[in-house]
Amino acid sequence: MSKFRIEPQPGSILGSLRSIGYNLKTALSDIIDNSIAAEAKRIEIVNNDFKVENAHLEWMAIVDDGLGMTSETMIKALTLGGEGIEKERNAEDLGRFGLGLKTASFSQCRKLTLISKKETINSFVFDLDYISKNGWEIYSIENQENLIQKINARIENKEILKGENWTIVYWGNLDKIQINSISSFHLELSKVRNHIGLIYHKFNNSVSIRLNGTLVNYWNPYSTAISSQEKNFKYGSGNETYSLKGHVLKHSSEFNNKSEYGDQSKIGTFNQNQGFFVYRNNRLIYRGSWLGLFNKEHHYILARVEINLSNSLSSDLAWGVNISKSSVSIPKFAEADIRAECNRIRTEANNTFRFHGGLKKHKVRRKSAEAKIQPIWNFESKGTKIGEKNQYKINVKHPLLDNFLKKHVSNKQANNEFKQILKYLENYLPIDNIFARKANNEVEQPLEDDSEIFEKFKRFMSIYEEDMGANEAFSILINVEPFNSLSFNEERLIEMGVDVSQL
Repeated sequence: MSKFRIEPQPGSILGSLRSIGYNLKTALSDIIDNSIAAEAKRIEIVNNDFKVENAHLEWMAIVDDGLGMTSETMIKALTLGGEGIEKERNAEDLGRFGLGLKTASFSQCRKLTLISKKETINSFVFDLDYISKNGWEIYSIENQENLIQKINARIENKEILKGENWTIVYWGNLDKIQINSISSFHLELSKVRNHIGLIYHKFNNSVSIRLNGTLVNYWNPYSTAISSQEKNFKYGSGNETYSLKGHVLKHSSEFNNKSEYGDQSKIGTFNQNQGFFVYRNNRLIYRGSWLGLFNKEHHYILARVEINLSNSLSSDLAWGVNISKSSVSIPKFAEADIRAECNRIRTEANNTFRFHGGLKKHKVRRKSAEAKIQPIWNFESKGTKIGEKNQYKINVKHPLLDNFLKKHVSNKQANNEFKQILKYLENYLPIDNIFARKANNEVEQPLEDDSEIFEKFKRFMSIYEEDMGANEAFSILINVEPFNSLSFNEERLIEMGVDVSQL
């Protein structure tokens, strides 16, 4: 039997690893993962000063106050594959493949320098150009103090590098970051800051992150949502679990202005954020879309479903977590449970989107009552020659429309003609045009405040109570869109002539 060595060429394999699919945001996130796994409480990302003449991007560095590394640990960290994919990770570890530090760094630079303090300060350089000529070797640097001082001059918190333990990841020879101007780079850093603020928002109370001195503001995508109880699902022969929690954002009518409503999708559009938010050890690894279970549809834009995974090997394999921790897939064993939960959450989101909150409790003194809200538009399915077709139809049973027809269109022929006009409007509703303009933020639902809706309510009350009295008119109108969003105190009820004792 003949044997042949197939040892890979360093330059070739490292060149391939540089194209795994990182960008600046995801590359920096992978380095932050390592800092958090090392129990860092303060992380700073800096680059060289742009205020000097002929400034251009020369280097970037990620500094943390974590546990630090010995020289032996640093060598392992710079070895491709690290300790192997099958090694069980501790509960705080955000890694898996032993490639993140290298692949993330080399996706942006050609020279990676690692400096760390744990009892003593050690430094090693992983240089692509050097390795291409000399094989799989890294080397230490003699002037590490000069490099440390240069980085320390740029970070906000000087105490980090005075501490007992810390680590610096330094990127030199940055050949992948394209900069057309300093302003465009600052814009890119703003996107990075937003990305980090979302990805690590569950670390809000434990880790502070700065980018060129500016503190990253964490953004919780569910802060204004109505959230369901978290459910745990067990799978496999061991104690492996994942959890699921539904979130339905508030309708625009719940806010005082468009800006507050828009903050519910502060990063990305409502449509981009529709669907799953998947976390691994509290770190967001995927967001947006329904991962093949459902299609994105505009009336579900208020639905967000949070899934939390562990960092165990069996979990990573089952959910298809990739090297850059940016992609997952729902395993077959979880599809039925997740689909059932999502159906419930999507229904609630649809009701909120269409009915300004669906079933709503109307606050009348200390009593409350629930009733089905009558929407202006219904979303219905209709059988056709080519199969089932879904369409929006005007709700002819809506009390305002029904009352108008009974009072003013009593003639049967005129009544039929009026309903034919309604059907004509339904058939030519420009849905595609509305959807396209809505997706580009070119059109918005008119946002009325409580006082404007209340004034309309009073006008309809004055019309209705002529035929049926104030109390009956009130009971009908509070259950129709858009008046279902109103709350009524005793002063308002008396103003409209409603007998409070009869409610």
